[in-house]
Amino acid sequence: MKLKLLSSLLLLSMMLVNTDTSTPYIEKQTPIKEVKKQNSDFANQELNVYICADYINDELVEAFQEEYNCVVNIYTYDTNETMYNQFTLQPEGTYDLVCTSDYMIQRMIRENLVQKINISEDLPIYNKYCAPSIREKIKGLLADTDNDGVKDTSLDEYAAGYMWGTLGIVYDPYCSDTIQEDVKSWDIFWDETYKDLISIKNSMRDTFVVGLMHAYKGSEISGLEDVLTPARNTFLSELESAKSEEEKEAARNKYNKVVQDIFDLVITEEDYEPVLNIVKKELISLKDNIFGFEVDSGKNDIITGKIKMNLAWSGDAVYSIDQALESDKVLEYYVPEDGSNVWYDAWSIPNKANKELACAFMEYLSTPNNAAANMDYIGYTSFIACDEVFDLITSWYGVSEYSDSTYYYQANEEEEIDASLVIYNDKYYSCIKDAQGILPTNEEYFEEISFEDAGILEEPYDLSYFFKENGDSNRNYIVYPYDGSLNQLQTQYPDVDTIARCAVMNEFAEANDAVVVMWGQVKAYTQMLPYYIVVGSTVTIAIIYFVSKAIIKNKSTRNKRRLESIK
Repeated sequence: MKLKLLSSLLLLSMMLVNTDTSTPYIEKQTPIKEVKKQNSDFANQELNVYICADYINDELVEAFQEEYNCVVNIYTYDTNETMYNQFTLQPEGTYDLVCTSDYMIQRMIRENLVQKINISEDLPIYNKYCAPSIREKIKGLLADTDNDGVKDTSLDEYAAGYMWGTLGIVYDPYCSDTIQEDVKSWDIFWDETYKDLISIKNSMRDTFVVGLMHAYKGSEISGLEDVLTPARNTFLSELESAKSEEEKEAARNKYNKVVQDIFDLVITEEDYEPVLNIVKKELISLKDNIFGFEVDSGKNDIITGKIKMNLAWSGDAVYSIDQALESDKVLEYYVPEDGSNVWYDAWSIPNKANKELACAFMEYLSTPNNAAANMDYIGYTSFIACDEVFDLITSWYGVSEYSDSTYYYQANEEEEIDASLVIYNDKYYSCIKDAQGILPTNEEYFEEISFEDAGILEEPYDLSYFFKENGDSNRNYIVYPYDGSLNQLQTQYPDVDTIARCAVMNEFAEANDAVVVMWGQVKAYTQMLPYYIVVGSTVTIAIIYFVSKAIIKNKSTRNKRRLESIK
């Protein structure tokens, strides 16, 4: 189980503490009553859930079974492609609920494999607590519902968001003197300074992003014009000169479109082969500089030091950073400024599924306390934006201003849980007795501490863009990160400017087979020059040997004849 709480008294990079203990959230699993579904007895019906391995809190599954009088069967897969292949081999009705990524949902909609969901009616809890800013991204993703090549239907009509994040680089900041600057560009993966220190995802789509972004930054391999650097410079200039939030948002959207247009070249270009050939050259070149490809081992290999950087999903990066801290090792994560991928995993309901039970399960996971418990367990970032999740984030990464609805907990040495810290009237307090709705000035429950003892940064990190619309209008959704935890907080919740340089990797559709072939060629490609040199050298040596032997034999024959003539 991946559960995290932060200590206010640890130094620098040791601010994060992993424990195997339960958190206060796991005890509060009852869905909110005002929107709870009427039917809570499903008479031992079965719910078959298909989801990526280690991607759901088992205790919540057990609690749901007990409360709803049903049986939940969890089936797991390793990649979206594996899921799709297995899913399509089974008869309709085999699975009641599938959790997969945005592009795969687009494909399943196009192939009429999943059914519509009326979010407001079928999922009122999710509808109430899903982060509006992130849900808008799902709404903006379109699918082709009648396979006519036109994407005209929002994914929001077929899917409910689960987790989201970015694609970036998790790395050892002490690997080199320049790595903090080098990691800002995908160029680092081609930099011979880091030869054999890099692992890349054995994932066609994720690694495709790296090759694509490197190419359109004007790499020597592609020979293309750099369209990303000028666009970014313009973006930064417009952002700096913007006089309102509307102008800033316009600048972000403009920059995001540049990145998204590059991402979509494979599906918008009538002839996509040139794009695929460019990416293939990039990735074949990349193979010469990396340690290797991996599916799931990279997040552990970077902890052990086997590699120094890894192409990673943000959720895996959080895991690696956490685990590394247990052995006093610091890792960091960065989304290259060239542009990257923002991804969304969501639930969809297959045809002939038990829709009512599937919706009850999604609602249960969307309930604030349960969403926090689930996120605490798996470490990825939930779609649910509520005070309970925000409180969880502050318990991991920093200190926030006092809220009377927040549960503050005291230190528990046996379970290694550190006391809640809170800011109230510009003063800092540590909880010494479990409290809720009690002001920090109450000395029975809190004690005042100094800024130095709080161990936090002066510069706050604003999460209003994610939590404000769903939360308390009077609450300040700002975190003052613990010294040493800012990078991990940014990994968990990238700021709006980072999101602006991230695009969605849409389904490849008609180009998918060609991309699969290209990826196979990249994986199978072997640099033959060394072999040619060896073979050529061997042949040359063999020729020299036999020629020399023939010359020696001829000389011997001539000498023998000469001797015989003398006699």
